[in-house]
Amino acid sequence: MAAKILYTDVQLYTDPVTPVPLNDIIAVEISEGHGQTTARASIELADLTNVQLNKRIAISLGFTDEYGLMFVGYIDEIVTTRPNGTYRLECRDLLKKAIEHFIVTTDLENPWSRTNIPAEDLVGDLLSEARIDTSHYHKVESLFTFGVDGPAEFNLMSSWDAINSICNILAYNCWCKNGEIYFDRVFPVPDGPSTHDFTVGPGGDIISIDYTYNTDNLRNQVVVFGKEGIYAEASIPSPYLPDDFYKTAVVSSELIQTQHMADRSAEYNLELYNKLTENLRVDADGDYRVRCRDTVSVTEPFTGMDEALWFVYSISHRVDDGGYKMSLNLTR
Repeated sequence: MAAKILYTDVQLYTDPVTPVPLNDIIAVEISEGHGQTTARASIELADLTNVQLNKRIAISLGFTDEYGLMFVGYIDEIVTTRPNGTYRLECRDLLKKAIEHFIVTTDLENPWSRTNIPAEDLVGDLLSEARIDTSHYHKVESLFTFGVDGPAEFNLMSSWDAINSICNILAYNCWCKNGEIYFDRVFPVPDGPSTHDFTVGPGGDIISIDYTYNTDNLRNQVVVFGKEGIYAEASIPSPYLPDDFYKTAVVSSELIQTQHMADRSAEYNLELYNKLTENLRVDADGDYRVRCRDTVSVTEPFTGMDEALWFVYSISHRVDDGGYKMSLNLTR
C-alpha cells in the first residue's frame, strides 16, 4: 500500500474576506480541550511575509486524498527563534475576542444587564458584546431564565468571565469549533456510537497508552449559594469514597435569583461531578476527523480495554517532518 502524503494548508486573511496561503510551513500543532477556554494552534514557519498580529487564519490538516478544516482563529503571538532562524505563530480561536473584551460601564448604577432572558440568549448577547458574529452561534434550549428577580448584571469583567459564570451555574459548556460557537450541556462521558476505533497490532493506530483511575475530581456533594440567602444542596454516597465521606463542590453567584434555579444547579452539578475519574492517555497516528468531545472506542488487551467507549476530553494534532501524530486524553 502506498504511503499517504501529508496535507497542510494555512490560510491567512489579509483582510476580512481575502485569504492567502501561508507558505514555508515547518510544523503545525492544534490542541483543543473540553476544559480549555479556546482551541490553540502553533505554527512554525520560515518566513513572516504578510503575517501580522490578530490576523485571522484557517488551518486544514490531513492527507492529500482526505483532509479537513481543523482551526479558525487569530494570531495571538509571534515568536522569533535563533539560531535556527525560524518563526512561531501562537493562535487562539474566535473566543479570544470574548476573553479580551472587557465589560466596563462607567455608570455603576447602570451596568450591562438583561432581564427575563433565557441562558442561551444571554450567552449570545455576551458574544455580541465582544463583537463576535452570532450568525455562527449554535445554542440549545437550557430552560434557565436569568434576570427574573431584578436584572442579571455584569461589569468590570470580560465577556468570557460572564459566559463562564453562566456555564458554571448550569453545568453547561461554551466552545468554538472550526469558526462555529456552541452552547450546550456536555458531560465528559461517552455518548452515542464511536466515531473512531483505536486498536493495536497490524492495521492499528495506537503507538502508546496509559490507563489511570482515581477520585481526584469526584464530588458527591454540591452546595449552591444564590442571591439574598437562596441556598441549595445535593449529595449522594459514593461507592468510591469511605462511608459517610463527602467531597464538596461549591457554586456561588448573585445570578441565581430563585430557589428553583439553585435546586437545578445543585442537581446538574452533582450529576457532572459524582463519578470516578477514569483516564486513557493515547498517542496514535494522526486522523483529522478525531476531535474533542467525540466518542471513540479503544481495544487494547494490556489495559483491559475491549471496544470500550471513551470521551475525547482533550486532543493535540501535530504535523511535522516526522509525520502526523495525535495525543489524546480520554475520559469516561
